Amino acid sequence: MALKKQERQAMILEILARNVIDSQEEILHRLQNAGIAVTQATVSRDIKELRIVRRPDVNGQTRYQVMADATNQAGNDGNQIEQGFSDMAVDVTPVSFMIVVKTTQGNGNRLAAMIDAAEMPEVIGTLAGHNTIYVTTPTAEAAIALADQFNNWKQ
Repeated sequence: MALKKQERQAMILEILARNVIDSQEEILHRLQNAGIAVTQATVSRDIKELRIVRRPDVNGQTRYQVMADATNQAGNDGNQIEQGFSDMAVDVTPVSFMIVVKTTQGNGNRLAAMIDAAEMPEVIGTLAGHNTIYVTTPTAEAAIALADQFNNWKQ
């Protein structure tokens, strides 16, 4: 059966609350086993919209977890991303019109989600891995200026 987006996302959150899930495929299979018609692309979009990231839990086991939604709190966006860079960024290097941000292990997606949520006008998009983020800007000059800002937050 097909569920409305809101119902499907609520089910994903319930699955994550009750189980240790470490892959999108496992989320997909649990939904399908519950009789929900869903594709991998839809699950991937839901994960992004729900701000779910894969990171170590308190026991060190890597799993999907919902990020705390501090971006909805008035006036807290700047502090959240600044704290994120302070806690997770290791190196920031501008390269042409991009910035390469190295993070502590397992925090690339988490910090990239913070960058995306900040909706900075000079950020066209991010691409994140386990400990590396590529931030695309419109120009080399914008990349240098933004890298300087990231480095200030990192300290």
